[in-house]
Amino acid sequence: MIQTDKEEILIGLLSDTHVPQRTNKVPDVVIDDFKDRNVDYVFHTGDFTTYSVYKNLIDTFGKDKVVAVCGNMDFDSELKQMLPEKLEFKIYDHKVLMLHGMGGPNIIVKRLIKKLDLLNSSYNLVIFGHTHRPVNETSHGILFFNPGTTTPIDNKFTVISSYGYLKISKDNIVPEIVYIKN
Repeated sequence: MIQTDKEEILIGLLSDTHVPQRTNKVPDVVIDDFKDRNVDYVFHTGDFTTYSVYKNLIDTFGKDKVVAVCGNMDFDSELKQMLPEKLEFKIYDHKVLMLHGMGGPNIIVKRLIKKLDLLNSSYNLVIFGHTHRPVNETSHGILFFNPGTTTPIDNKFTVISSYGYLKISKDNIVPEIVYIKN
C-alpha cells in the first residue's frame, strides 16, 4: 500500500473538508503546498461529504497516492462503497492506524485509547480527524495526529483552518501542523 523504497516519505494530510457544506472545494493553498513540497502521499481522514473531493485528489495526485477513510458525514454512496472506516498498515516498521474518530474534541486522545484499546496494541501512529482541531500529541508511546479542518465555520468556538504533514523514515516520524491564514 505505502511504498517505502526511498529513505523517507512525505505525507500531506487533510480532514473534514465538508464540501459543499462549508466551501466549494479544498482550498487551493493546501493543494498548491502539497504540490510544491512534492508529497509522496495525500491522506484524508474523512468527512469529504461528496465524492468529487476524493476524485479531485485522485485526479491531482494519482490513485496510488491518495489514502483515505470514510467519515461520519460521508453519506455519499460512492464514498461509502469505496472507503473503509479504518485502515491499518505499516510505513517502514511503524504500525499505523488511520480512522475518522468519534466524539467531541475534548479528551479525544484518551477516548481513542480507551475505545480502541490502544494500550494493548502495537501502534506507533494513530491518524484521525473528526474534531476539526489539530492534534499533535504523544501518549503512551503512540503519536496521535489530526491535521484539523481546512474549512472551519464560526460557532460557539473558533476553529482555525489547518492541514498537516508527516515526514516518515525508518527511524523517525516528524509531524507538522500548518495553519491557514483566513
